[in-house]
Amino acid sequence: MPKSVIHSNDGHVDDLLSSILLWLSSEIDLQAIAITNGDCYADQAFEAVLKMATYLDLEGAEIAYSEDPVPNQFPENWRRESFIMNELPLFSENALKKLYQQGRTRRLEQVTIDCLSNSRVPVTMVATGPLTNIATTFEERPDLKQKVEEFIIMGGAFSVPGNVEQETSDGSAEWNMYADPMAAKKILDTGVPIKIIPLDVTNQLPVTKEFLEKLDAQSDTCRASMLAMKLWSLVKGFEYYFWDTVTAAAAIDPALFTFKEQRIDVATQGRTQGKTSTVLFGGRKVKVATGVQVEAFENLLLTILRTK
Repeated sequence: MPKSVIHSNDGHVDDLLSSILLWLSSEIDLQAIAITNGDCYADQAFEAVLKMATYLDLEGAEIAYSEDPVPNQFPENWRRESFIMNELPLFSENALKKLYQQGRTRRLEQVTIDCLSNSRVPVTMVATGPLTNIATTFEERPDLKQKVEEFIIMGGAFSVPGNVEQETSDGSAEWNMYADPMAAKKILDTGVPIKIIPLDVTNQLPVTKEFLEKLDAQSDTCRASMLAMKLWSLVKGFEYYFWDTVTAAAAIDPALFTFKEQRIDVATQGRTQGKTSTVLFGGRKVKVATGVQVEAFENLLLTILRTK
């Protein structure tokens, strides 16, 4: 039976690619896509996801977004890539199609609440952006924690440096945690089982020229591969990693990963805010990914992106 999933993300290139993977995987029943206003302009990312779903003739998941700001906002030049994604030339093929989702968009938290309330099976929540709106949802409806199977979160850095280069940070935090450290702390405190995919693992997974060549070779006959190529081309020339796509893979095929149970905590104040650390006391025991089968992961991506 496919795993019921809600994908919370913040609308950047790898977030959209993660949504594609979850949508197309036969292992996943994608219930909703919830876009947080983090590494994007959420309204633009929302429109891009609608166009993406229309282009691929997808169905099922409800799409929602929030324009509420995160406490520590991502760099402006990163966020503005949402406008470019929303205007990809290949979306011109949608002109004669009915747009995937029409009518008034519902509040992000309400969509999540309805999915959890109405689900007959526990739901896995895959988070590839700041945890802002997930935390808000469970503050509003704490009783729904019992409907969550687990959180799978892209975030944190334990034995490697962080990736935040801001005057307000000492560089030890990873961006998703830094963007809203208090929300991350609240999710830890829910007591729901958590798997974390930190920079320690994603640093092992650059998007390589060799992988893109394999993807390009199947893009002439596979629309999902063509779309993925166009999205990854937007970050060509940058050091880019499979941050969010490998997190989606942890929901699709957890056997690809090695996990270690660790007690962790998140700093919420000062220049270390967003830093994730292992602790002896306090915090929460979670499963932290320590390794991944790189070749098998890349083959999983290529296989899924051949299905449409």
